Amino acid sequence: MACNLTKGFTLDCNEGIGGVKEIFFQKWSNFATGVTIDGTTGVIDGLPTTTIYRYQPNRNTGALTVTPTVNLENGTLYYVQTVELTLNKLSPDKKLELESLAKAKLAVFVRLFDDQIVMVGRTDGAFLTAGTYASGKAKGDLNGYQITITAEEQSQPEFLDAYDPKSETPFENFAGITVNPAY
Repeated sequence: MACNLTKGFTLDCNEGIGGVKEIFFQKWSNFATGVTIDGTTGVIDGLPTTTIYRYQPNRNTGALTVTPTVNLENGTLYYVQTVELTLNKLSPDKKLELESLAKAKLAVFVRLFDDQIVMVGRTDGAFLTAGTYASGKAKGDLNGYQITITAEEQSQPEFLDAYDPKSETPFENFAGITVNPAY
């Protein structure tokens, strides 16, 4: 692979927004085949037929962080992809589902606040690596779950082919994907 640089970037307008709207999970094995990437744009333009499960984090608690990990002496590079979310209210349903999530090798889709969606753990899968399930000391403390999902991949998370948020819902442009709970 060539290390040639191909473009530069000028200062963008101040119109970006941070944060995560939603996170979608499914077993990684459902995406081991059938994911296609457009050779020109580098975005995911095809996904296999499956159901993905939608989690809505508490306000201002969802995050996606991608950290390049470089070892110059060994000539290696990989990207640590970390997804964090908080779900409120401890419950038997969430307990059972999160136990399954903790045992699974995952494919994770993160919908950012600007309505872009990225796929975390596409090649090697993602895993629940940390979490806190608690009811705090004070009445105003969190009663819920804080979850960290981590992937280590050779490349950064790929973006999905964009949908039009004015006329479509997420994944509506991928005919084989069903979102549960539905919109």
